[in-house]
Amino acid sequence: MLEEFKKYLWVAKAISRLTLSTQKEVVIRFLTAKKKYLPEDNPKAQVEDILKCALCPNMCRFDCPVLQAAKSETYSPAGRARIAYLLEMGRVSSHDAVELMYACAACSACQQWCPFDFSVDDLLMGVRRDLVDRNLVPETLMDIKDQIVRTRTIYQNSRTSLGLEPRKADILYVAGCTVLNKERIIAQTAMKILEKAGITVTTLPEEWCCGAPLNLLGFEDDFKKFAAHNADSIKKSGCKKMICSCPECVYTFKEVYAKEGHPLQVEVMHTSEYFLELIEQGKIQFKELQRDLVYHDPCVLARKLHITEQPRKVLEAIPGVSVKEPPLTKEHTRCCGIGGLLAITNPELSVTLLRARDSELCKLADTVVTACPACKIAFKRTRNAESRDLSEIVLEGMN
Repeated sequence: MLEEFKKYLWVAKAISRLTLSTQKEVVIRFLTAKKKYLPEDNPKAQVEDILKCALCPNMCRFDCPVLQAAKSETYSPAGRARIAYLLEMGRVSSHDAVELMYACAACSACQQWCPFDFSVDDLLMGVRRDLVDRNLVPETLMDIKDQIVRTRTIYQNSRTSLGLEPRKADILYVAGCTVLNKERIIAQTAMKILEKAGITVTTLPEEWCCGAPLNLLGFEDDFKKFAAHNADSIKKSGCKKMICSCPECVYTFKEVYAKEGHPLQVEVMHTSEYFLELIEQGKIQFKELQRDLVYHDPCVLARKLHITEQPRKVLEAIPGVSVKEPPLTKEHTRCCGIGGLLAITNPELSVTLLRARDSELCKLADTVVTACPACKIAFKRTRNAESRDLSEIVLEGMN
């Protein structure tokens, strides 16, 4: 406590010759100055952190794909933080200011440069929760929330099951909304790999969305309901380990659930981690496969889960496979444009991000391999190179 007061001794010395009334006024203003820059109510957003971000030199701007696509300083991490601060202080409430809070790829590239170790997408999630409380959420995003709550998934006319009969097993495979509805081939190949490796695996009778879209958009109460349901379903499955093909699902189950009070009592792994484990145990063996590939690191997998070496080691274990590296790789990867629901909130920015990343990758090989279903979908849209999931290459190379 004494050390805490020492840094303010200069104030006492500076005002010692002033009159008592003036000293009192200076002390009161000194102690209350900080409060003037913070909202009087109790927001969910970390406003002090937003203020630090807003006043920063903004070095992260050079690594923000959204800024590079938009070509406007308003879209820089610090630019968005400044608008976020004004929203939290109640000084602006315009439609444009609100829309800007969703113009983020949630890629965490800004965090690589931040002296405070902030990820602006994390700061903006708190702001979005406050926008929900203030009924300022754009109508299209309210529709998405209603869709997820009603159908348990983000996709229309959707499926919530792999159609397999659940059985007793230590390993639970959870596909996720995108795999179930857009890339079922990823689930099919993952299950075949595990079967050929001699692993008994089970699935859930019905999968609910992990809740990541609800969390990203700030619908805190709805997210917690999904988290509670999923935690209970996973517990009832009796599994000891859960495997997912989607990095966003892994991050949400593993990190976000624990933070929000619903920690899972099982180990959660991405398929790339588990495949490598099986390779090292000799349960997965490969034939020669002559392929030139370029590997794209998904943002969440590389920067939030810090999984970069495992997918490469899996590919390098296949004889004949040559893995090319793009200029921006591992924790410095570039977003495919779908992250953070950007394809929904800002489709034009999303396409610009995708084209920029795709142009880097297709120069190196005719096949782009990734470990995220959303990234695979993104690169399929450009049609400049074959887009494959890691599991597809693994199955192709297995004896």
